[in-house]
Amino acid sequence: MVVVLPTRGYNLPPFIELVSVVHHLASVRFVILAVPRTGSNLLCTLLNSHLEILCHHEIFNPQGIFFALEHRDGTLDLGSMEQRDSDPLRFLDRVWDCSLGYPCVGFKFTRGQNPIVLDHVLTDSSITKILLRRQNRIRTFVSELLAEQTGVWEAYADDDLASEPRQVHVSIDNLRSHVVNNDRFYADIYTALASSGQDYSELVYEKLLLPDEQRRALNFLGFCEEQPKLKAASVRQNSRTLREVIANFSELDALLEGGEYHAELHDTVN
Repeated sequence: MVVVLPTRGYNLPPFIELVSVVHHLASVRFVILAVPRTGSNLLCTLLNSHLEILCHHEIFNPQGIFFALEHRDGTLDLGSMEQRDSDPLRFLDRVWDCSLGYPCVGFKFTRGQNPIVLDHVLTDSSITKILLRRQNRIRTFVSELLAEQTGVWEAYADDDLASEPRQVHVSIDNLRSHVVNNDRFYADIYTALASSGQDYSELVYEKLLLPDEQRRALNFLGFCEEQPKLKAASVRQNSRTLREVIANFSELDALLEGGEYHAELHDTVN
C-alpha cells in the first residue's frame, strides 16, 4: 500500500511517497468521545491543524472509515470495512501504528458505534480521553433531524450544504428520548473512567473556537507551550435560530414553558 508523507509543517515535496505504512507508535494516543451533532467534526479539524497532531474522524462509523481530511484520497489504506468490522481491535492497532511521524494521534468515536472498541478505549488507561458535549440539547436534536433529512453529516465547503433551508418538526417525546440516550452514553463513560481512576478532559462545543478552550485541549494532550490558534476546516451547517428551523416552534414553546428545556429553545448561541 502507498502512504503519502504528511506535509503539514514539513518542507517536503508533495510527490515524495513511502512504499509501505510508516510503523511508528505515537507517544500520545487519544480518542474524542461524543454523541452526534455536538461539533466533533469541528474539533477534529481544529486539532488536526496542529503541526504535531494527526486527528482522524469516525474510523468506526458503520457507513465508512473516515480518516483525517488530507488522507481521504485513498493513499492511506489500513484495511477494508469488512476487515475492520471482523477484527476492530486489530484495525485500531493499525491506526495507532500508522502515526505517519506525528507524535500525537487520535480519532473520534460517537454514540452507537462499535461497542468492543468503546470498551477497549475506556479500559486502556494509556489512551487519553476527551469528552465533547454540546450545552444546548435541543440544538443537538434538531441538528440530527436536519442531517437525517438532508443527508449532510459533514460540511467542509459551502457547496456541501443543503441548497435550501429546511425545517423540522420536533416531537417533545422524541426530544426527551434523545436526551436520555445521550445522557446515558456520557454517564456510562463517566462511570467507567471513575471506576478505574482515569482522568479526562471535557470540552464544550459552544466554546471550541475560543483560545482558552483550545489551549485546555492542547495542554491535556501534552502541548504546554504557547500554541498558535487552531484552524477549523469544517463549515457551520446551520446558523439560523431555532424559531426559524423548528416548524412547530410555537407549539413546542407552549409545551416546554416552565420546564428545563425552555431556556434552550430561546438560546441564541448556536
